[in-house]
Amino acid sequence: MYNRYWGKDRRRFQRLKVNLSVWYTVEAPLFVRNALGYREQEAKTVDICEGGMAFIAQSHIPAWTTLILKLVFFKTDREGIVSFFDPVEIVAEVRSSLPCEKNEYRIGVCFKEIRTANKTEVMQFVGSLLIP
Repeated sequence: MYNRYWGKDRRRFQRLKVNLSVWYTVEAPLFVRNALGYREQEAKTVDICEGGMAFIAQSHIPAWTTLILKLVFFKTDREGIVSFFDPVEIVAEVRSSLPCEKNEYRIGVCFKEIRTANKTEVMQFVGSLLIP
């Protein structure tokens, strides 16, 4: 697979395009947290996999910044009934922050810490998107 920004794609997991809301807060370093604020901010996901995700943010977030992400996953049964999981909290590290249109930034993150139960939810959600 080829990534237009970095050449050859070195990802271990296939990323899937999704349209979810993600809420994030800056955990560290302190100077980034001071610059961007302490409150939770909403962003829209671009894609997700078991090991990371990308989202569109209104601010540049420098690489190596630690974020706390909150996501709400869901599943749809055969009858079309949607069931929502409890919010999943994930510690993530920013790997890229690329400018987009309209003063937005595409933020790529690597998941660093997911509780066991939550990791299962992430894998189940991604897996459900692969099933035809």
